[in-house]
Amino acid sequence: MIHYLLFLISYYVAWVLYFMVIQRPLFIYWNRRSAKGPIPAADIRKIFSFGLKTDFIVASYLTALPLLAATVQMFVSTGFMPAFMTVYNIVMALLVGLMVIADTVLYDFWQYKIDSSVLAYLRSLKGAFASVTTGYIVVAFSVVALMAALLYGWLHLACAWTLSAPAVAVRGVLPVILASLLALVMIAACFLTIRGLGRRPNNPSLSFYSKNLFFNHSALNPLYSFIYSLSVNDKIKGAFHAFDDEVCHREFAKLFPPDAEPAVKLLNTDRPNVLFIVWESLCARFIEPLGGQKDVTPNINRLAREGVFFTHVDANSFRTDRGLVALLSGYLAQPTTSVIRMTKKLPNLPALPRAFKNAGYDTMVLHGGDLTIFHKSDYYLTIGHDTIVSDVNFPKDSPRGKWGIHDGIIFDWLYDDIMAKTEKGVKWYTTFQTLSSHETWEVPYDRLLPADPIANSFAYVDDALGRFVDRLKQTPAWKDMLIVVVGDHGCNTGETLERSTYPHIPILMIGGAVKEPKVIDTIMSQSDLASTLLGQLGLPREDFIFSRDVLAPTYTYPFSFHTYVNGFMFRDATGYTVVDNVSDTAIECPDSERERKGRVILQYLYEDLAQR
Repeated sequence: MIHYLLFLISYYVAWVLYFMVIQRPLFIYWNRRSAKGPIPAADIRKIFSFGLKTDFIVASYLTALPLLAATVQMFVSTGFMPAFMTVYNIVMALLVGLMVIADTVLYDFWQYKIDSSVLAYLRSLKGAFASVTTGYIVVAFSVVALMAALLYGWLHLACAWTLSAPAVAVRGVLPVILASLLALVMIAACFLTIRGLGRRPNNPSLSFYSKNLFFNHSALNPLYSFIYSLSVNDKIKGAFHAFDDEVCHREFAKLFPPDAEPAVKLLNTDRPNVLFIVWESLCARFIEPLGGQKDVTPNINRLAREGVFFTHVDANSFRTDRGLVALLSGYLAQPTTSVIRMTKKLPNLPALPRAFKNAGYDTMVLHGGDLTIFHKSDYYLTIGHDTIVSDVNFPKDSPRGKWGIHDGIIFDWLYDDIMAKTEKGVKWYTTFQTLSSHETWEVPYDRLLPADPIANSFAYVDDALGRFVDRLKQTPAWKDMLIVVVGDHGCNTGETLERSTYPHIPILMIGGAVKEPKVIDTIMSQSDLASTLLGQLGLPREDFIFSRDVLAPTYTYPFSFHTYVNGFMFRDATGYTVVDNVSDTAIECPDSERERKGRVILQYLYEDLAQR
């Protein structure tokens, strides 16, 4: 029993060392030009330390089958493990060797990690080989064979000394119980390493830490990139194809015409400092001026009278990962997938922070929780944030809930950061994603307890925001500041809202940069905020094809578009229609014209996504 335990530990460590000592250095050296300069020693350390996270996961995958075989071997006297491991190591050496070399060599062309998209090439080997010379093919296969041979030798060495003992089946009640418990513990440890201990399963963001994508890609284990992509290989190309391409494109152009200069100027400066607050689940349900519960968000209520208040906004989706992309990239949410999971497409998305960065702003994203959830660190870094601040940047004893550090603490930190930047004269843009108004609704605040813990969590964030704004008003920073407050999606927990009501969210612009109070009742989508904001600052927005400036004279047909799980809602001045894609029917308020327009948008969206 002991020698099988030693074998498994040795085998696991052998895989981790292979990735740390062979695969990652080879990848970095071969693709060193992609670093666009010398790699600092600090980043070398981070590449290996962050890479170790996905190395552990892949080692768990690769050790899983030997673990099960070793468990069986402990209870039978037939010694099959040496032969089994010989075959297993040959197969794994070939597969892993091929994947490591392919990832290393192809990165220079693709600029993204190997994923399941390579499987498409296996359908036409003739076409794939036709694009390279015979000499290239010979060299490539020779290198793969050499890598596989070296890997096999390394794995064989890891197995040989621990599998040399003769097979002796475990006998006796106590030894059998101990062996069974040992096996269960190791299987559980393997599973938990793969899945992770967080509220959400692991994803490639575990290895993302830098705004330099090459550093992140160097850290990310190629096998994990491939394995994970298999789980998100959703059908995109050709999905929701309802019209001829020419018809679809013509109809889409009518719905999303190019923006013109805004007819209304909301700000008294073209270059304010901007704080973009993405408030978790903030929706009309808790905002009295929008018909919501009374006295939940008194600060939002009063600030709405001081700033620019958009009252007819629909969120583009039902989850944070989609809402973030709708807000920061002006990109419509998808009902069957989430582009934030598609690492190689993220650099091709338009990006609000990148627009500010290109205009000379210092850009930062701030969140009190774990940014590996929903690939947020990956997305935030890719779209142009120079600095990323999350829970790991705060003291471990900071007051927190299950999702992270309470928003009140983060608002205090943000105030100090703004004061420091103001003193230095830095022009800045900051994305702040809140988290406290999320189940389990546990916050250090009790104004609405015990009657309504859900509303109380929103009241807590509202209180923190109100105190934060009132402090800023007393400082020089307020004069040139624009604060944008918007919900990422609705909140349906605790009560059942109709499909048409759930997406209703507010957009509020406040700050010294706001020229005068104004209420804008135009129907719009959450994704329209990006182009509308950039229009006020005179910044380029041509890439934001799904985002419309609602203050421009070209915005002649107000509508909103919302997606839920494999369905969508289209709303305009005539009403709304909800369509279920699974049954392919309108399930609420059928209307042929609204349904047609929604289907045009959906087809064009997936066509664009496939090409990103």
